Amino acid sequence: MNKNIFYACSIIFLGCLLRYYYSIELDGWFDEWNMLYTIDPNISNDNTWKRYYGYRGSSLYFLPEYYPPFNAFFLKFILNIFGYNIENARLISVFFGFGSLFLIFYLSQIFTNFKYSLIATAIASLNLFLIWQSSEIRPHSFVVFFSLLNLIFFLKILDKNFSLNKKFYFFYLTTSLILLSSWPFTLIIYFAKVIYLIQNFILNKQKNKSIFFCLILILFFYIFLNVDYLIYHLSRDEHYTELYLSFFYSYHFRSFFGSIILGAIFLITFATLLAISLKNIIKECKKHNLLIIIILSSYFLTIMYSIIGASVISPKYIIFILPLIIIWITLKIGNLSFKFKNFLVLFLITASILNIFINFQNNPIDRPPSKEILKIIASSNTNKIYTLESEVFNNFISTHKIFQRNNLEINKIENAYFDEKSFWFLCLNNPRFAVGDNNLPDDKKCKVLDNYNHLTLIKKIKVTDYILKKYEN
Repeated sequence: MNKNIFYACSIIFLGCLLRYYYSIELDGWFDEWNMLYTIDPNISNDNTWKRYYGYRGSSLYFLPEYYPPFNAFFLKFILNIFGYNIENARLISVFFGFGSLFLIFYLSQIFTNFKYSLIATAIASLNLFLIWQSSEIRPHSFVVFFSLLNLIFFLKILDKNFSLNKKFYFFYLTTSLILLSSWPFTLIIYFAKVIYLIQNFILNKQKNKSIFFCLILILFFYIFLNVDYLIYHLSRDEHYTELYLSFFYSYHFRSFFGSIILGAIFLITFATLLAISLKNIIKECKKHNLLIIIILSSYFLTIMYSIIGASVISPKYIIFILPLIIIWITLKIGNLSFKFKNFLVLFLITASILNIFINFQNNPIDRPPSKEILKIIASSNTNKIYTLESEVFNNFISTHKIFQRNNLEINKIENAYFDEKSFWFLCLNNPRFAVGDNNLPDDKKCKVLDNYNHLTLIKKIKVTDYILKKYEN
């Protein structure tokens, strides 16, 4: 095997291994519960739409989804083939995380040499935010994958060697519609391409009429295919995030790189390289300008939309720029006439490795340990579970493989006759993702069965976010 191929495969394999290892025992949280409820392949498409929109106006109202519906129906289709459980749903996201590493390496090679393509891929492989988001049952890793693929096809049709090849236009058009229909914030990429083409026309006199026509066609088809979504959801005047002062100078680097320290290291590196390169970015239109235009557009458009519309200050919303930041930093270091640049690269990789060891499990979203609870129940001689929780939560619990393998049953307590010899009562007790650090007294609802005279409490197990009680008649 060629040693270059070996190095590339080894780095990508490491990134894939980290993503898979992190996903194995990962528990779900509220957004994922809702996603799993929406994409149930055992219900009709009409019911999927109702769940997607949150049953507005009915007594069954729950959290509606605000991402476009394309990804939900895609996941529903895949799970119908491979089986409806949380593990399979998570693996779909992980596989797109795997694929993104290959695309990062390929895209890097368009801009820089093999050595720095490997470095960019290594930093992306070790990036905690990409690792964490690759395990989310949300559209994030799907969006990263298609944003990278879309940029590759865009650069192909810009290249004179490929510009007349119609298949690349077809692939570009298709990936653009998939990308935009999966995440509206990727309009930032669309906007940045227009700026890049205008700059290319002004500085290099390249008209690119066919590409401009393609962009107009993409926008037309996108609006046509997503008009209901655009009307219904983009009229929101509030989000769960707020614009804060430090955002203006720190952007999302703390979140993007998994810690304050590593985020500061990459932010300082990025800002320094930007200051050094700014004159050339303005006066020369090179292919890698597209990357920095997308990055800067994401910053200014996020602030603009948050001021005049709804605040959208969440790193997950623009996760697709993170690989581009990594690639741009790496290629700019490669272009430096700085004798210590190899030490800088070594420092960035070493810091990323240390960050992995220190913060690998420190995902900012605290998740109730549902698998731990289910293992306790599965190891007992009682398979009945009752809860006071929502249909969404109960569905989430029932989608675990351990639940399905052990023929466990879960029902809402209002449907119980308590005619079983024994059963488990599972209570969600002030979960941290909802209340923050959980130093609150036990939720009153967790004591609802304590005064039933004909029930005897046999066992009580309290873990973070849950109280589990076993009763006998």
